[in-house]
Amino acid sequence: MGRYTAYGPEVDAFIKKHYLDKIVEVFVKECNPVAIILFGGFGKGEGSVYFRNGKPVPFNDFDLYVVTQKKLNDKTLNSLSMHASAAIGMGGLEIAYFPGEKYDAKKYFHVDVRCLPVGSLKKLMSIQRYYELKYGSQVIYGDATILEKINPIKKEDLPESDGLRNLFNKLHTLLLGLQPTYDVDSQRIRIFWSYKCYLSICEALLISEKKFEATARKRMEVFASLWEYSFPELKKEIPDLATKIKIATEFKLKPDFSVGGEGLWAEALKDMLLVFAYYVKRMTGVDDVGEAISDHLPFTYFAPFLKEKIGFNFWPSQYILNVGYVSVLQKEGEFYVRPLLQWKDVGLRMILPIYFLLLYKHTTNSFWLDKAYDQLQQFIKTEKKEFWYLRERALKAYGLYYEQRLL
Repeated sequence: MGRYTAYGPEVDAFIKKHYLDKIVEVFVKECNPVAIILFGGFGKGEGSVYFRNGKPVPFNDFDLYVVTQKKLNDKTLNSLSMHASAAIGMGGLEIAYFPGEKYDAKKYFHVDVRCLPVGSLKKLMSIQRYYELKYGSQVIYGDATILEKINPIKKEDLPESDGLRNLFNKLHTLLLGLQPTYDVDSQRIRIFWSYKCYLSICEALLISEKKFEATARKRMEVFASLWEYSFPELKKEIPDLATKIKIATEFKLKPDFSVGGEGLWAEALKDMLLVFAYYVKRMTGVDDVGEAISDHLPFTYFAPFLKEKIGFNFWPSQYILNVGYVSVLQKEGEFYVRPLLQWKDVGLRMILPIYFLLLYKHTTNSFWLDKAYDQLQQFIKTEKKEFWYLRERALKAYGLYYEQRLL
């Protein structure tokens, strides 16, 4: 039996019997995989669980890959995800696609499943996701040697854009976790996402230093060892960052939701805004985050991804991504032509309204609300300049773009 959590064999056996075995049964029945790989926290033996009536309950999601002879389309993968979620008594929905709703732990627990054809294993990109797949996951069904078929990936080859994408995602969840009012579930997920900000900060900075590791425990240790000399400018701003990463890692392994959510969220926001600006400048040499993301990063950010997915990395490839986004908008009854009026990928630039809205919450300066409104009009229909309305619009646009499952 594999190791899925930090709680030991008894909890791991419960997770296997009541969750993983049921997921495997669905996948085997519906897609006849060559292998099933458990990815993410549970694949590393670092899955987050809490206890209800003395029994362990997984928190947030399961991440898996099915390895098949032929690639499965998104419709099939969505069906697998929903059926597997139902099999373990969960709703299977992704909260990112429902930004106007309050978080419900059962409804929005989903089984995230991706597909890799056998023939693609020796051609995977050198990115964080596949590094973790190779070195930080476990086979729970089928060909036990399947991970050996993935070519070695060097941590030195991981692009800084991977680190930036981590920070993008946590800016998104910081805004998503912000609600007018909170119940138990929405408060817990805000705490969980706040701590995950520090884990993603650690990941991003280690990628930038070419020191990335596959597990959260190891990343925490490596970061503590190099923090003193690798990031002197950042250390002046957040002198206790290594300690915060350690606390966040310990929380991930054994969540304790007794901490005050409001103070933690505000602290995570302050630190994330500082690290985000620092990281963007480190990548581009440009102080102004908006200028760096709009005018500099479009030429470099997607290079490894677009070259692999489309075969080239200049303006037509990014325009293709914009066309895909507008198609999703149209399908959702949100048709909007402005994303087609320039070649730069909207997926990169639509982090800016989220960033500006968070700056507004951090500073209460209406200048940032104006900036968010101006940016949002480039990506989705926007009719008024009010924080909660703009929050919904920004999260809607971001969720619809990444519904394309580009990575």
